[in-house]
Amino acid sequence: MEAGQKRPAEEGQGEPDAKKARVEEAAGAPAPEPGSGLGDGGMEDDFDALLDGAGVEELLVEQPLPPEEAGRRAFVDRLGPGRVTQANLEELLTLLRDDAPKWGRVRRWRSSALLLVYVARASRICRAAFVAHGLPLLGALLQEAIATLESGEAVERQEAGMWTLASLMCLRSLPLGRATLWEHRVSVGKPFDRLHRWCGREHSALAAELRAPTEFLCRRWRRQPKPAGQDHAPEHKAVRMKVKEVIAQGLMGIAGSNSPASPAPMAAMSPGLPPPMAAAEVEAALYAKYNDLTQEYKQHARMLRSNLALEGNADLRARVLSGEITAEELVAMDSNHLAPEAVQAARREQLRKNWNADIVTQMVPRTEREGDNSPGHDKYMQNLAPPIWEKRPEPALPRRNSSLNTLPSEDSAPAGKQGE
Repeated sequence: MEAGQKRPAEEGQGEPDAKKARVEEAAGAPAPEPGSGLGDGGMEDDFDALLDGAGVEELLVEQPLPPEEAGRRAFVDRLGPGRVTQANLEELLTLLRDDAPKWGRVRRWRSSALLLVYVARASRICRAAFVAHGLPLLGALLQEAIATLESGEAVERQEAGMWTLASLMCLRSLPLGRATLWEHRVSVGKPFDRLHRWCGREHSALAAELRAPTEFLCRRWRRQPKPAGQDHAPEHKAVRMKVKEVIAQGLMGIAGSNSPASPAPMAAMSPGLPPPMAAAEVEAALYAKYNDLTQEYKQHARMLRSNLALEGNADLRARVLSGEITAEELVAMDSNHLAPEAVQAARREQLRKNWNADIVTQMVPRTEREGDNSPGHDKYMQNLAPPIWEKRPEPALPRRNSSLNTLPSEDSAPAGKQGE
């Protein structure tokens, strides 16, 4: 009955307002108030005006974004391939640390994961700078991700899986060794251990996806030698820490030990890894080479310090701090390879001259000399061609020296005459 009453009310556009009010009241809807425009075609007029174009400008006006979404979009606009560099990395990290908590939990960690992806694809020097300044951010993201994986809902776990993949991708690309990981064992090491255990006990597709990169990093770090901080013998640990300081001095350009009262002026710091952090990796590789605190271990450490601190070796120090030369490669170099490039070029030139003097025979054209008119010998004539080449004769000794060489020595005199 109600549907039958509504249909005539909708079709009868020209019926009086009183009849419409009775139909709506019968249907259970409140009657329109007089002057509201609902019963006199006001809505139809507004709709027709909208179709004609009036008021379209009001609909096209862009509504202002919430402050948290505006901040996130401004941060994302600064990212991109090749736009994350060593120069602006510290500013981006500061922005995530100070402003990102205001954006909300999901926006904050999504932005952090996006930055890690671009850092993994950045230049070598940018990745080394991230090891120096950005590991706390990576550890915080990894800790939040593993907490969500352990206790979150299905949708939240998928989101946390993306954060974890970004963290593992960044860890794999960084020049991060076991010694550096030991220094950040609280911020990065513990969340990574929790992730490794979670991947081992879970049997879901997400755990299988995260298990492969996690196992790869575990195998890589386990093959590396233990740093000085993990040495349990107090005597060994003290010596190794001293060697680490010596190597750090070389990476900073300090030629020798200086007293605190009169320190030597330090060379300009190279961007990339901090010298103490890189020195810890080099010391661990050096200790693994000798397996003990031998004299060769200490001598090698002094040789590294003296060569790295040379004034002309700024390029070598920069290559070590940028991660271009690994700790194992640096330890495998001898003093010849550690010398400055100018010294190596001078040595190569001297070696070339020595080879030419010993191997290459100097040939000269044969000329008429005394004794060439001996019987059976054809005298060389200048108008003959081609010339006859012969080995350059040795320079003659001075007359006095040549006569002395012809005299018998006392050692070659007969034994009987020596007794006389």
